[in-house]
Amino acid sequence: MRLRNGLLLGGIFMAGLAVGTVAGPLHRAMGQNTPQDSTYQQLSLFGDILTQIKENYVFDPPTDKLIYNAVNGMLAGLDPHSGYMNAQQYADMQVQTSGQFGGLGLEVTQTSGLLKVISPIDGTPAARAGMKPGDIIVEINGKSTQGLDLDDAVTEMRGKPGTKITLTVKRAGITTPVVVVLTREIIKIQDVKEKLYTTPAGDVGYIRLDSFDEKAGAHVARAVARLKAQAHGYIHGYILDLRDNPGGLLDQAVAVGDDFLTNGEIVSTHGRHSEDDAVWYAQGDDITHGAPMVVLTNSGTASAAEIVTAALQQNRRALVLGTRTFGKGSVQTIMPIDNEGALRLTTALYFTPSGKSIQGYGVTPNVKVHETDLPPDAFAQMRETNLLNSFTNPTGLTTQPLPPALPLPAVARSIPSKPPAHWPAFDASNPATDFQLQMALKLVAAMGPHTTVAAN
Repeated sequence: MRLRNGLLLGGIFMAGLAVGTVAGPLHRAMGQNTPQDSTYQQLSLFGDILTQIKENYVFDPPTDKLIYNAVNGMLAGLDPHSGYMNAQQYADMQVQTSGQFGGLGLEVTQTSGLLKVISPIDGTPAARAGMKPGDIIVEINGKSTQGLDLDDAVTEMRGKPGTKITLTVKRAGITTPVVVVLTREIIKIQDVKEKLYTTPAGDVGYIRLDSFDEKAGAHVARAVARLKAQAHGYIHGYILDLRDNPGGLLDQAVAVGDDFLTNGEIVSTHGRHSEDDAVWYAQGDDITHGAPMVVLTNSGTASAAEIVTAALQQNRRALVLGTRTFGKGSVQTIMPIDNEGALRLTTALYFTPSGKSIQGYGVTPNVKVHETDLPPDAFAQMRETNLLNSFTNPTGLTTQPLPPALPLPAVARSIPSKPPAHWPAFDASNPATDFQLQMALKLVAAMGPHTTVAAN
């Protein structure tokens, strides 16, 4: 799966519009329907309104802008993840999925008129400046983002490398605005990072996956190989950190799941047309040879990251620790349009090995652990169900029951759901302050080797 089929599971909504004739494509879409069809009548209404605007609006607005806004509204009314990318945006998306692009290193979305940070990308200006998941960007260079669509906001934040930009944000737990000054640069994503930790049970390999770009599966396998070399061959267990991972390419979600499974279903998709129905099974070897495994999640774990989380959890390959995931269960197809960009259209829903959709629900961890003891902030906790026009969860498919979940080690009962009052403030450069990570190390150290049981 590449952009040829264009299956995406990313968490970023990219707005836009193609300008061109509608008669030909509309006729193809409607087939042999006559002009008396209600769709044609509604298009006549659209034409009348367009004429009135062009003739009587206080200024003469550009026709391409009017069509642009109209198509944006049509797509936004379908669901939060359908949209149109103009030629430049389409090129940017192709570059981004390749792992290198220009900008600040921010994954953003828009919900209820708010410009919200999904996550800063590690090692980028956004991460170094302290931007956080859940930040609401209220001003860009002193100009309010209210009423600014996502496409324009992204354009405002992009620019020549070396130039500065000032963002004003609303942050969870802080009542005053936070002003962040960043310097734009070319973003080269290092999507996978690894580190070896020492525990009483032996070395534990930690793998952080930021996004599912076109080489995510191979990069994860390479990280495991480097960890084994560093540990001189033996590693007790692994932690796969998918916190604030907004998703990416479907085939790479399958590839990462296949890295850790020997058999069993990884994911299936079901759409309006039979060609949108597919199922993927694990086919290779577990590159960790059955070592204990914990997956770290939070509300920013979305889409492709949720596929991997559910596949490893439901195939009894891993325990999940953290908080409930974002809940995006839809698949988008990228459809290039005559050198004018591409349509990003939701064409299917994906289903986990249990036969259920996570749309709106997300994946529930086996061990619930919050990253902070602060009260939940409504802005920071937005999920798929908070997005305008998000799908309701469809009826699950009829499937064979899954085997029971992996048994929790006794130590799980001693893991608190949030940090104690004396826990130090989180510092990204100091893993000892990362409460969820420390609890994951405690959990994986108490786990023994397993035998994977496939979902039927």
